[in-house]
Amino acid sequence: MNRINAETNLPLRVGPYARISDTDEERAPGIDRQFRTVHPFITSRDAVLTRDYIDNDKSAFKPEVFRDAFESWLRDFIDNKNDGIAGWDLDRIFRQNTDLERVITAYCDAYLKKGRPKPVLWTPSMTIDLTDPDGQTVARMLVAVANNSSAKTVKRVTDFYRDEALKGNIYSNYPAFYRNKDGSINDEKGAVTLKAIEDVFAGVRPTALADEWRTKGITTARGGRVTGETVRRILIHPGIAGLAVYRKELLIGDDGKPIKRVDGGLIDETTWRALCKELATKPGRRRKPTKALLSKFLRCGLCGSRMVRTRKTDTFFMYNCQSVDAGGCARVAISGPRLDKQITALVLAYLSQPIDAVKEKAFEGQARLDEVTVKIAELMTAYRTGAMSGSLVFPSIKELEDEQKLLQAQAAKHVRMKRKVTTAADEWDDIGLERQQAIIGEIFEVIVIMPASNPKSGVYEAERAKPVWCSPEQ
Repeated sequence: MNRINAETNLPLRVGPYARISDTDEERAPGIDRQFRTVHPFITSRDAVLTRDYIDNDKSAFKPEVFRDAFESWLRDFIDNKNDGIAGWDLDRIFRQNTDLERVITAYCDAYLKKGRPKPVLWTPSMTIDLTDPDGQTVARMLVAVANNSSAKTVKRVTDFYRDEALKGNIYSNYPAFYRNKDGSINDEKGAVTLKAIEDVFAGVRPTALADEWRTKGITTARGGRVTGETVRRILIHPGIAGLAVYRKELLIGDDGKPIKRVDGGLIDETTWRALCKELATKPGRRRKPTKALLSKFLRCGLCGSRMVRTRKTDTFFMYNCQSVDAGGCARVAISGPRLDKQITALVLAYLSQPIDAVKEKAFEGQARLDEVTVKIAELMTAYRTGAMSGSLVFPSIKELEDEQKLLQAQAAKHVRMKRKVTTAADEWDDIGLERQQAIIGEIFEVIVIMPASNPKSGVYEAERAKPVWCSPEQ
């Protein structure tokens, strides 16, 4: 055993390494327990400790996991900043033969080709010489055994948690944004999430919601920065509707319906499906925010084309009919600030009116949707038990699934029609552009802008704006 660097007559430099596979703590107590053994063990061998290498919440079994500290230690070894590694147990350092082989290559290159002192691999229970063929064989066998043990443990644990999930019992080290660690709904974050759902149905983009959340100091469940995609993923996860999911799989019961979580959710399944449809991403198409209040609603009174914002100065802009090559006539324009002020006054007057209570109607196709779902489950049961052949079952299932998708789309539309943004008139200036546009979209179908009676006069004519009000049924 080489404890002294033969070239410099200095003690070996050994990197203490500790790893915990799964924890939600910033530094798991197990890390310190490992170092309480490893640190004195290294000094007892007259070696010098380098800096600690810590992989907290990092699996060594999963090949896709990048262990930052392990990789940092290996780079330091190759750069001659240490002479080896020491850990509480070999399985803390290696559980994949690919990692072991990389270390063997680095050790042999350093010792046999570059003449560095013999590198060390120490644990309290063993010392392995990775520059020696016999030591390499022993290490490979031990790592293979540890890998096989991990694989069996993963399968056993996977089977247990999936069986529990099928009963509606969901366990997670990282619960959803709106849940507590025990899976129950967090009242404060649940209210934030429900408000976000209402906003999405009103036309507010997830990006705008993320901006608002960041302004309020709201973070992800793990304390990270909230983005539009973060908000979208929170809202489209089936768990928000109290549906059981295991490893991204929506679990379906024998009756063909999704299995419900024991701890419930925030919304019902129909609302969730409508929400998913609202937030569905379309490749190549991204919703860009508009900079002007009325850009989404204005139509030219001559050609019917959309009108767009055209900035004239830093403080003044016009709404213009689109150019001819864009499908417009380019013959109608109106002052942007004055039109915004005029329409805002109409909106505020509308919002100031007392709101009559509207009785919500249930989705008329719900009974048929439930019936179709049950029939699909019955046909699949008949196929699995051999009572019916696939040639009979699957054509029928395809027809039923087509009807099911149509009914689900209709149910989603029904939910969207029920969801309305409500706000008091005195809140208007503080709710942001996208919410203002969402409210305008509930009040007006479009706003048609007629041509000016005398375009050269420069006089603003309020009567040119012809709002088309939404029908009461909407």
